[in-house]
Amino acid sequence: MYQEQKPFDSSPYDHPDIYPGPRPASSFLFWQGKALRVEAAKGDRVEQHSVHFTNVDHMLGSLAFQSTHTKKVEEFFTEDGFKSKVPVVAYGSNVCLAQLQYKFRLRPEEDDFMLCMKGTVTDSDIVYAPFLAPYGSLPAVIAPVKGALSEVWLTFIDKKQLELINSTEKGYELREHSGGKVRLDTGEVFEKVYAYYEPRALWWEGEMRRFKDIYGDSPLPSVWQSEMLNELKMAVDHKGTREEFIHLLRWDKSYRELVEDFLKANCTYTFDHPDWKAAETILSIGEMERSFEK
Repeated sequence: MYQEQKPFDSSPYDHPDIYPGPRPASSFLFWQGKALRVEAAKGDRVEQHSVHFTNVDHMLGSLAFQSTHTKKVEEFFTEDGFKSKVPVVAYGSNVCLAQLQYKFRLRPEEDDFMLCMKGTVTDSDIVYAPFLAPYGSLPAVIAPVKGALSEVWLTFIDKKQLELINSTEKGYELREHSGGKVRLDTGEVFEKVYAYYEPRALWWEGEMRRFKDIYGDSPLPSVWQSEMLNELKMAVDHKGTREEFIHLLRWDKSYRELVEDFLKANCTYTFDHPDWKAAETILSIGEMERSFEK
């Protein structure tokens, strides 16, 4: 089972225990298949952040290897280039490096340039969904939890990349948040941000459960994906081994549907998150206000 030491070169497509995937320790630029560490101070706008380069050809890039030089984020763009990006909250596997590699390989003609900035969201938590991903994991949803603080990432992507990500988030709706509760670690706040939304959470033993991988301050219990799958195996009274159970979730569609029917009937909490509204239009950075928290 994978818990504390999840390998960076594996994604949930490799094993469901990996979900949501190991989280990098800092903001980063994902580009040409590897991560480049991003450094910024409080009060710096995104364009002023420094990107650290390395000569090492490894997925962890300058997250793990010595930096050779730096460039400002603004140096990567033409005058209006950054303003054309859309700020999308990533809270599940979309900051797992191996998962990003996999998704961009689905459409190799698309540029994999994705800026991923660490931040937080208040009055929301990242909790388990009451359904299964095709690779056997219980995926994440963003749910209302008053007073909670949870780590999220703000990714800045173009509209073609957004189409790619949309195609991998079937069943989720892209919604908008305009309440200023999503903040970068530098303090920057955008007028509107977007996130993939699903109004159902796993209801287990009388409460929702959050992911132990994801930093946060919340009244909800935190559990590993592997622990949730173990409990699910017992709940559906699977008599075989854990490995057999996971194999069936991943490769036997009829069995996966049977388990999902159990979750739908017994373990589903439906909510309406007041902070996330239907998005009538998708705005880019240049079409919105920006500020810093006081």
